[in-house]
Amino acid sequence: MQYIKNLWNQIPWGDLLRLSTVGGVLLAIVLGVLMVPLGLPGTWVIVVGGLLYSLIYPFDGGASSAIGVNLILIGLAAFGELMEFLVGTLGSKPLKVSNGAIVCAFIGGIIGAVVGVPVFLVGALIGIFLGAFVGAFVYEWVTLKNFGKALVNAGAVLATKMVASFLKTALALGMGIYLAFKMF
Repeated sequence: MQYIKNLWNQIPWGDLLRLSTVGGVLLAIVLGVLMVPLGLPGTWVIVVGGLLYSLIYPFDGGASSAIGVNLILIGLAAFGELMEFLVGTLGSKPLKVSNGAIVCAFIGGIIGAVVGVPVFLVGALIGIFLGAFVGAFVYEWVTLKNFGKALVNAGAVLATKMVASFLKTALALGMGIYLAFKMF
């Protein structure tokens, strides 16, 4: 029994806590970056990872303020949400895409993501884009009764959705790199 007690006391608990905390934050960064193209709040997962890390350890060995680092991450996440909304919503307006088509693209993207889940790894992503395209296309075709114009408008909605998703994914990747550098 004494052997087990001595062995228990020799376990480097501080090192294990540090390793598990860093591993958890790195996992949050990877999951956050992978969640963004799926339309999920991955930037906020990265923010939560930074907040949890700052509760246990200081950033840069104490050289950076935890409040400052977390405010930068929160600001970037909020900017990403705003950018995605503005690009996704207003990006197709120059082509005179109707608000109804944008709403139907949003609904179609959700339905497509759910339907695409069974396809391993990329199903939800393909479903979001395909669903957004189909949603906008059907609405425009029914309201305009012009196949060509509906196809062009749905393509514009799809292009803006892809651009918004790419921009937000790049922002999430930048947030992850920033947080990783602040941890070490």
